[in-house]
Amino acid sequence: MDTGQIVMRGGHRGSALLVALIFAALFTCMAVALAMASKSNLAMSRNRIHVGQAHNLAETGLSLVQRELGGLVVTGTDAAALHAEMVSHFKSKWAGVHMLDSSDIKSDVSGISFPQISLPGPDGRTGTIQLAIVADGGVEDASAITVTATGRYGGAVRTAYYDFHVQPGYDLLRDYGVASRSPIHLDSTSVIDGANNDAEASLFSCSSAQARAIELTGKARITGDAAVSAPGCEVYQDPNTTIGGDTHTGVPEYVWPEIDTDRFEQFVETTFTTSTGEAQDATLVNIRIPAGTNPTFNGNTQLYGVVYIESPNVVTFEGSANICGIVICEEPAVKNLSANQLNFSGGLIASGVEYLPDESRFDGLRDETGTFLLAPGYAANFAGNFGTVNGAVVASQFDFAGTASGTIRGHVLNLADTAFDVRGSAHVTIDKRNASALPAGFAPRYALFCVSGSYRE
Repeated sequence: MDTGQIVMRGGHRGSALLVALIFAALFTCMAVALAMASKSNLAMSRNRIHVGQAHNLAETGLSLVQRELGGLVVTGTDAAALHAEMVSHFKSKWAGVHMLDSSDIKSDVSGISFPQISLPGPDGRTGTIQLAIVADGGVEDASAITVTATGRYGGAVRTAYYDFHVQPGYDLLRDYGVASRSPIHLDSTSVIDGANNDAEASLFSCSSAQARAIELTGKARITGDAAVSAPGCEVYQDPNTTIGGDTHTGVPEYVWPEIDTDRFEQFVETTFTTSTGEAQDATLVNIRIPAGTNPTFNGNTQLYGVVYIESPNVVTFEGSANICGIVICEEPAVKNLSANQLNFSGGLIASGVEYLPDESRFDGLRDETGTFLLAPGYAANFAGNFGTVNGAVVASQFDFAGTASGTIRGHVLNLADTAFDVRGSAHVTIDKRNASALPAGFAPRYALFCVSGSYRE
């Protein structure tokens, strides 16, 4: 055997072994790298899952609060009182729930603190939610309320925020231009329309006195919605009538405002007296009309400030009566719409209290804005051109007859299940553009509402 060949064969075997070792090392490195990459990807996936779960927990916390606070009626006059009021609500609503001990919900002037909420996750881990709420003032401050929810899951933490604000007023006033506890009837060519948009002329009746709670006959027309709430009642219209919006039956009942007329008596200065029962071309300021006098104001009568009417009374404003102020009727002790009436005819000019002269005698009264007429227990009858009425009109029966026409800058509320008629060619325009959410004489009411688009992280 050739020893040289043996050496060469041995050299080949040594080289092959070296190559094999090199490849083995490379494959081992690749395997280690793949294992490390796989482990890293697994960790990244787990982190993403934890971040997503933490995010979901934060949003869950906001949803829990939103469900409880949305629409909540509140009265707190400062931040501490408002916080305490919300805590009382949460303790009542969350009593006995397993996710937290509601007795540990606390508040002070700086805000509301909650005990930690624990929720199990899909992988057996437990996630937590930490809530906090802070108001920056009381209800009359139009407070902003910030809700903070922090979700924790694994090592991930996410915080989200949402805002509420205190909104004054009543849903009834926001949703409708005319609201009546009686049936509403329009006939002939009568019209109720909106000054700025069709929805301002939306009508609501909660009467159950007759099946047709809202009825349009002849060629009557409204531009807004027509809604009724009493079971079995309907919105009826003749073929030639028009309802510009939608019709709704069985809608939920609304909270109606409480009316306070007593607060206006303090502004009375003089008692109106006349032997003939008429006042023509007179100028009268902050007057009381005694019960049973049944006066008529005509010609160019000027009335400024408060017109406080004792009951019973039938008071007529005709000719070119000019009222700059507010008309208040003492609620009758005995209900009798025949003996308690307000008749507006001729060329009535009605301006709000905000237009009163800058004189000390009108101090305080100038702040009672948003209302022209408060007449619980009275029938309000409008005929002729009543021009523009600056403020809400409230009575216990309404009749717009003949050629009555004009604009009411505010809401129209009928407080009794009597009648609300718009007859003949009467044309009533509702202007809610600058209508007060809490007109003068309406009991204050404040509620919490979500601020659309306020969600942030």
